[in-house]
Amino acid sequence: MLRKLEKVLFDQYADLAYSLALDTRKSGYPIYTDGIKTKEDFIKRARKALERDNEEILLYERSGEVLGWIHYYYLADDRYLDTCSFCIREGMGDAVAEFTAFARERFPGSELYLGFPKENTEAVAALEALGFERIEESYNNAADLEQYRLAPERAETQLITRESYPLFAEIHRQHDGETYWNTERILADLDGWRIFVSMQGETVTGAIYTFTFADKHVEEIFGVDFPDGVYDGEAYRALVTAAMNDEKRRGVRHLVLLADEETQADTLRCGFRCVGEYVCYLLRL
Repeated sequence: MLRKLEKVLFDQYADLAYSLALDTRKSGYPIYTDGIKTKEDFIKRARKALERDNEEILLYERSGEVLGWIHYYYLADDRYLDTCSFCIREGMGDAVAEFTAFARERFPGSELYLGFPKENTEAVAALEALGFERIEESYNNAADLEQYRLAPERAETQLITRESYPLFAEIHRQHDGETYWNTERILADLDGWRIFVSMQGETVTGAIYTFTFADKHVEEIFGVDFPDGVYDGEAYRALVTAAMNDEKRRGVRHLVLLADEETQADTLRCGFRCVGEYVCYLLRL
């Protein structure tokens, strides 16, 4: 069964949850085995659920024993439901099913996104049995920028500003239906992004866009776009290099990037290391 974690019990179960987060067979995304995120990061993020109206931690228990927790958040305006941690020692399949039933009752009409390491086969099997749609399968890569040396950049790559945003919008709008962060949402929050485009004359050949955070501990390359979705390895390498150099100069320590089968080899060539495989599922409640 699932029950809400009361604030007074947080310290009692936080260590259990974190220990499970260190086992990719017993936890969901984001992972804590990448050599970047720490126990302090995990606890700090989990505590925020105790103070926010749109977040909650649910304890999962069987026969009176707590076997883990599920930390979720909900964006009401977008009807978007996701998890910050999904840590279960035993009964992962049952926990996925119970949380799905909870979500159906509590947030009808919403979209539930659940991401897991590929090796968490029990979670993957449960999601597929429940009718979730697999919407992404990626390699999870990390770059340690403190050890990274600046690489030569192509002159045709440029940083997007508010004035030059139409160059990015031209290509990103082709993918608006595939992502929450569509052209309009990124523009509305442009200060939270670093965006580069590659050019061939007047033509945009690709775009890369990175989440930025205040502490500069770790940032994420959220996506790379190409015209009509046709992969261009040369443009990809140029864009990833531009993003890595930019984050290095800004003092960012770690950069993460989810790459698909087509782009993984070039991602590794640019200096990333693979820390796992990621699968994401969607269910419209």
